Amino acid sequence: MMIAKASIITVFMVFSLCQTAVSQKLAIAYVDFPPYEYMENGQPAGIMVAIVKRLFRKADIEYELQYLPFKRAYNKVKLGRIDGLFNFYKIPERLAYFDYSKPIIQNPLVFFIRKESKITFQELKDLSGLTVGAMLGYTYGSEFDNTTLFVIDRAVSHFSNFSKLFYGRIDAYPCDKLVGIYLARKHKMMSEFIIIPRPLKVMDGHIGFTKGKHTKIIERLNTAIDQVKQDNTIDNIINAYLEKNR
Repeated sequence: MMIAKASIITVFMVFSLCQTAVSQKLAIAYVDFPPYEYMENGQPAGIMVAIVKRLFRKADIEYELQYLPFKRAYNKVKLGRIDGLFNFYKIPERLAYFDYSKPIIQNPLVFFIRKESKITFQELKDLSGLTVGAMLGYTYGSEFDNTTLFVIDRAVSHFSNFSKLFYGRIDAYPCDKLVGIYLARKHKMMSEFIIIPRPLKVMDGHIGFTKGKHTKIIERLNTAIDQVKQDNTIDNIINAYLEKNR
C-alpha cells in the first residue's frame, strides 16, 4: 500500500511539474522599430505587436512582452535568459544561436526619392553617378556595399538620411517601406518624396527563439501563422494601421 501511494505521489508531482513548465509564460522581447513595434503610453504598440498578440492568442500560448534595446534583447535570447524576440531576420550568422518561426511579414527595402526626380530602378547600375544615402552599421548586400557605381553617403539615423534627401544632398535613400513612410510623415516630409516600387531587397520578419528550447512552441505558432495568412489577418492589420495613420 505504501509503495502504491508513493507511486501515485510521484506521478502527481511529475504531472504537476510538466503542467507548470507548459503553462509558464514565455518572455518575448520587442524593440523600438516603429511602426512595427514600439512603446506608446507605457504599452507595446505597432503592427508586429498586434500580429504577434493575435498569433499567441490563436496558438493558446501564455506570454509577456518586454521592451528592450535590440542588442540586449538579442543577447538575452541568444543566452536563453528570455525566450524570443521579434521582428527578427533570418541570416546565416544567427542560425547557430536561434530557431525561427515561419516568416510572418515581408519587409521590402525600397528607394525613397524626391517627387520631381526622374530616377528609376531595376538594377544597381541604374543609380550610376548618383549619391545614395545609407545607415552607418547597416549592410544592404555585398553588391551595394562594395559598389563603385555611385557614392554612398552614410548617416547615423533614418531621420538624418531623410533630411539629406529633403534638402537634395542625396539623390535616393533605401529604407524599409513602412519605416520610411512612418518617419517621413512624422517629420512632415512625405509630401516631397515618392517611392520607387521595385525593392532593393525583401527581408522576411520572424519571431526568433533561443536555439533548441522551443520546438513545440514554434510548431504551434507556425500553425497559427498559416491560419492568419489564409484569413488575411496580417494584411488587414497592416492596412488598418496605414489607413489610421494616413
